[in-house]
Amino acid sequence: MTSPALSIIIPAYNEEALIASTLEGLRTYLAARPEQYELIVVDDGSQDNTLDAVRRWQECNEVELRLLANPQNRGKGFSIRRGVLESRGQFIIFIDADLPYELEAIAGFLNALQNGCDLAIGSRVLPGSQVKGVPVLRFISGQIFSLMVQTVLFPGLPDTQCGFKSFKAAAAREIFRRLTIDGFGFDVEMLYVARRLRFAIQPVPVRMIDHRHRSRVRLIVDSFKMFTNLFMVRWNDLRGKYK
Repeated sequence: MTSPALSIIIPAYNEEALIASTLEGLRTYLAARPEQYELIVVDDGSQDNTLDAVRRWQECNEVELRLLANPQNRGKGFSIRRGVLESRGQFIIFIDADLPYELEAIAGFLNALQNGCDLAIGSRVLPGSQVKGVPVLRFISGQIFSLMVQTVLFPGLPDTQCGFKSFKAAAAREIFRRLTIDGFGFDVEMLYVARRLRFAIQPVPVRMIDHRHRSRVRLIVDSFKMFTNLFMVRWNDLRGKYK
């Protein structure tokens, strides 16, 4: 079987209501592009009918789709890591399951990757980006977290948490096989490792056009965990875990 040029990873947890429309949106956009692609849905131990919804959509569409099912809920970071390490594409992209970003950013990602960058990551704060529908408190907390990342770990990437990122496959595998964080803090660890390995990172403006009414992020609990993750990453590095 010929390896696809592009692997799209969608981590999903209790996405029964949205997953079919997300897959259809990706299929429609990618059908107009020249690259052969695969979709990889990683179900993170959903307690609803997400698995059945993906299988029903797959039966009705001639698309290369793989469904990976975690037997229990392990976290977004674990699910994306699993998808990356089992992907076959030359370029790898992951995106949130509610598809909150305009997919035209994929063209910007691929352009950056094909012109020398190892990672092209979505940024919601660059000129040309747009954010709609994010609650004010969540937006402010995200900006505070980004400032903490730049203070504790590394400067220069003011939006680490955008759920739309891309990689050359070789770089992605070198990065993700070193990661230890299973939850929402994995983005920071991933970017820290990428910088430590001296991979070239290019932020790309994205347009966030929708935001789920009920986010999976628990603002207080997950924010605290993500804050402690910053120091965990630093400690892991001191112990040589990222070599």
